[in-house]
Parts: sequence; C-alpha cells; structure tokens
Amino acid sequence: MSDVNVECEWCEKYLFKARSGSIDLPMTIVVGAGLAGSTCAKLLSEAGHPFVLCEASGRPGGRAVSERTPEGFILDRGFQVLLDSYPTARRHLDLTALGGGRFRAGAMLVGGGRPSCLENPLRRPLALLGALRAEVIPWADLFRLLGLVTKSFGRGGVDDSLSTAALLQRCGFSETFFTRFARPFFGGVLLDPELQTSGEVFLGYLRRFVTGRALLPAGGIGALAEQLVAGIPQDMVRYGMRAESLVFAHGRVGGVRFANGSVLAGEEVILAVDEPAACRLLGSGQPRAALATAVHYFAADRPFYDGAWLCLPPRREKSPVLHAALVSNAAPSLAPRDAHLWSVTVLPGHARAADAELVRAEVASWFGADPRSMRPLAFIEVPYAVPEQLPGFRRRPSPWGVLPPGVRVAGDAQCGASIDAVMASGEEVAKKVISRGAIN
Repeated sequence: MSDVNVECEWCEKYLFKARSGSIDLPMTIVVGAGLAGSTCAKLLSEAGHPFVLCEASGRPGGRAVSERTPEGFILDRGFQVLLDSYPTARRHLDLTALGGGRFRAGAMLVGGGRPSCLENPLRRPLALLGALRAEVIPWADLFRLLGLVTKSFGRGGVDDSLSTAALLQRCGFSETFFTRFARPFFGGVLLDPELQTSGEVFLGYLRRFVTGRALLPAGGIGALAEQLVAGIPQDMVRYGMRAESLVFAHGRVGGVRFANGSVLAGEEVILAVDEPAACRLLGSGQPRAALATAVHYFAADRPFYDGAWLCLPPRREKSPVLHAALVSNAAPSLAPRDAHLWSVTVLPGHARAADAELVRAEVASWFGADPRSMRPLAFIEVPYAVPEQLPGFRRRPSPWGVLPPGVRVAGDAQCGASIDAVMASGEEVAKKVISRGAIN
C-alpha cells in the first residue's frame, strides 16, 4: 500500500466513540454519486442503514449528466440511452416519471442512396419482408441475425475468447453487413468501430435491444441519477466533496480525506468511481485501458425525417461519423419549441470546432439538405467513457488486487459498461453491506 494508507488517530478515536454509542456515525461512506453510487445510496437509505453519499461535483450522475443551454437545448455528455428492458433499471427507476420518448426498434440506414429503415422483426415480423424487398442488407445476413438473436438467449453463451468481429465472422456475416449495420450500430453502442469488444458482451447488448427500446428521458440522461437520489434525505448527500485518500486505523479503513481538508470517518467505504480514481484512492495498481466517445450537437429549424430513428451511415475510412439522430424526434423536450436537436457521434479526436463543418455536411448529404440548416451548438469529448471490454475481460484481475478490509468497489470497472450493469453493481454492494453489516 502507498503512503495514502496512513494510520489516522482522529478516525480511530471517532470510531471508538461511535462504537460506544456516544456519537452518531455515518457507518458507510459512498464515494461518487454516479449511477452505481446513487443506486447503492438509494438502497442503503431504503434499508435505514446509516451512510453518507459524497460527490466531487455539484450534482449526481457522474458521466451520465446533462447540460441545459441558455436557449433551452438539453445536451447529454455523449449519446446515451436507457433500454427499457434493463431489469435493474426497472427495479429502481420510475420509467414513466422520466417522461421523454423511445426510439424505434431498429435503425435508418443512410448514406447509400435513399434512406431505408430496418426494424426489429421480433416486434414487427412483416418488417423483415420489407427489408428483404428493399435489399437493405443481404437477405442471408438477416436470417443469420435472427439466428444470432436466438443464440443470445441460449444458456451456453459463446466462447469469451472471441471478439465481436470474430463471432460475426464465424457466423458467416458478409462484409456488407459489417459496413452497413454492425460497425455503425454496435460499433457506436460499444464505442468500438473495429468490434474488438468481447462477443459475450455484444450478445448481452443484442438481447436487450431486441427485447426493449431505447429511452431518452425528458430531462436528458442526467435525470436517472437525479431520480435515484431524490428520495434520499438531503443531509445524507454532500456535493463538492472530492475524495483525496483513504485513511486507516489498525489495518482497516477508518474514513476518507477530502480535498477541502475535511476527514469523514466510517467503518465501510464504497468506491463508486471510475477505475483511475479507484486506483488513486487505493494507492495501488494502474488503470486499464478505456474507450473514449465524442459527439457534436447541432440545432435545426426543421426535421430532416419523420420518426424516432437512429441513423446509421456505412462505415467509411475517411468519415468520422459513427451514427446520428434527431434526438428531439424521440424526446421533444430536449429542444426548445419550434427547434430540433441533432446528436452526431463521431470518432474520438474529431470533437473540435474545425470538425463541425465536415460533420454537418455529411449528415445533411444523407437527406439532400443544406448543411447551413444545421447550426453548431456544442462538441463534447469524453476521454474515459467506458472501460475497454476485450475478450476475457471479466476474468482479468482488478489492478489493485485484494481490497483493504472495509473497502468495496462498484461501477463499470467491475461489471461492464452498460447502464444496467453499473446500477446492478451498486445494488449488489448495497445488499452486501446491508446483510453483513458495516464490518467485514
């Protein structure tokens, strides 16, 4: 352990007083109010377990936050959706109260002539016939896709040594399928256009996409964490508290030291933060590789198409665009009245003002529109969006090894990158704390 793991005489005395019943003690300190930490805190609150939720910023959400512009546009930190088939999200969120709207179950294929829509045949069986007539993708690939969907529900799963690309190649999919659908759609979902992500992870996403629809909350993706913490007593939530180090007493965690100089004592610390932050606080290990995301936002005075569709262009080497959507078609509240909002996800490194002209020209070309009808609003790049999920990632040891007594970790570094997986990790840790008590 590094020098952050110091003996804290003050914490030791504080904990002694707490055990004797002479003072009230936040038995559990949750560091980070992202979706994992907020879910964890919600369950601890519902169970009556004493805790404090500490967040470095001024609001909950972590990487799942939204900004409102002076004009009234709501911009998420990257293109993020909530699948209404996520079981953990359904347990802890009121999806109806989130409002907003849902994307169509499928995608609009653009950039290869007239736009064509490919719908989920499990929801609309007749849509398969339409796709065959339109030759959106080769008919053999459509039937291979149905077979892969069936496989995603199987008990055996797939060899976790296979990448998504290797899995699709083994199933016999054509290069047209890769170019027109797999790389734009799942490359965008996984933030991995080359599809090196674990095939096992891919099948999990595929299963959720075919059984559910992508929801955009009325207040943006930041509404998820806001709803989670809304029922927590506000004296248990503290913002502007950046954790600097853990403090220890007699070989186990005794509290957290913050950047403002304060020290909060507790017998259990839950690190609901990204992997780089967890390594820093633990003073151990090197964070593993992560994937970035980047997005351009544009305002438009008219829609280019009807319906709540995700637009998928063919994957071209010289194009930075992965996918795009008129998100206000799905959730009108994301744009002010009589305006429309484009979200265009691009390759990392292309979220600059200089790229905006190229990006909007490509999007406008799909519909024969004037690029000047799209006004640049903002560009956002998130260097650490999700941890890299290469084949076998679930079997890789954590960078910090064995956790010190009294410390637990939640978040995407532990479980995977989906919203549901992150929330499930917070749920799992909370249940362990509640069932076993604060002391390991």
